[in-house]
Amino acid sequence: MHSFRAAIILALCGLLVGPLTAAQVGQTSKTRTNAPTIADVLEILGAGLSQEVVIVEIKSSASNLDTSPTKLKETKTVNSPEAEILVRAQAPSAASPNSAPRVANAAANTESRRLQNIAPEEMWNRVTQCVFPKYPALAIDSHITGTVDIGLGVSPEGDVGNNSRVLDGPPLLVQSAMDAIRQWKFRPNVVQGEVTWSRVRALVRFNADGTTAVDLAPAILADNFGDPGTPKSAAAAFPRPSSSPACKPVNEPAQAPMFVDGAYIVGIGGIGFPKCVACPDPPYSDQARSAKVSGIVVLHLIVTAEGHASNIQVKRSLGYGLDENAVEAVENWRFNPAVGPEDKPVPVWTDIEVNFRIK
Repeated sequence: MHSFRAAIILALCGLLVGPLTAAQVGQTSKTRTNAPTIADVLEILGAGLSQEVVIVEIKSSASNLDTSPTKLKETKTVNSPEAEILVRAQAPSAASPNSAPRVANAAANTESRRLQNIAPEEMWNRVTQCVFPKYPALAIDSHITGTVDIGLGVSPEGDVGNNSRVLDGPPLLVQSAMDAIRQWKFRPNVVQGEVTWSRVRALVRFNADGTTAVDLAPAILADNFGDPGTPKSAAAAFPRPSSSPACKPVNEPAQAPMFVDGAYIVGIGGIGFPKCVACPDPPYSDQARSAKVSGIVVLHLIVTAEGHASNIQVKRSLGYGLDENAVEAVENWRFNPAVGPEDKPVPVWTDIEVNFRIK
């Protein structure tokens, strides 16, 4: 039996730790550093499994490193959470840059809406609620720091979609980062009256002093509007500007609804977003067409409980007569009103983007 245990240890070390380094064998292969330790191997051998089962698990682990060690320990006992945590910490990350899979349990969203990449500085302007992650105690005790890179998909309703992907990051920090990011809320993306998906990257940072922070960065994939995406090597990160809502800790109670000057603030305290259902494009002014001016006019307004626009203010101007055309057009738009916590229509303050493009 002792000889069998010794053979198993050698086999596990050979299959799970991986090949020797280049300095040892004169090749360029890399040593795997995330394999189970000898202590893990001894615990696996103490699981009371038959020799045949152990051999099969050893063979399967060579091609399935992320599950076999954990499965063996779960077969042994369900009363060893510390052991399970350590194995998960050493297993290859689901956020490995070589594989970049979806977050666990995040099914692809099949809604057939177009998607637009949004510049990080503009995406910060659309944030209505942001949450900082909680630093996992095990990661702090193990002095694990780093950044979790998340490809963020924002739904037409302004929620973080299930199609958001973890692109990279330390495995012990991924779940905490995603738990926080999924609580973020944004103003919906509207392109010429069409409410679309929007995309940006979130860089969730876990710092050596025990604090956490979130920056936004350009999306790396192409969108449906001609943006080819930005390679990581060329992408600059943008921290939260002072004009964006302050981020709260993940365990802080949700904010109560805010009623200001005759309407609620959209996206806060369970207040939903209105949706435009009749949104004709505004006309181009002759002055703007002659000057070849294009861009976005941002209007700040109330969408009433009846679905009409009122109290319209120009928040970002283009000039050349386009601001007036945008206001006149939105005055005639019709909306499905926002819904409050009691599932009743409520008036809300919101921002509307009116896009002017010379065709």
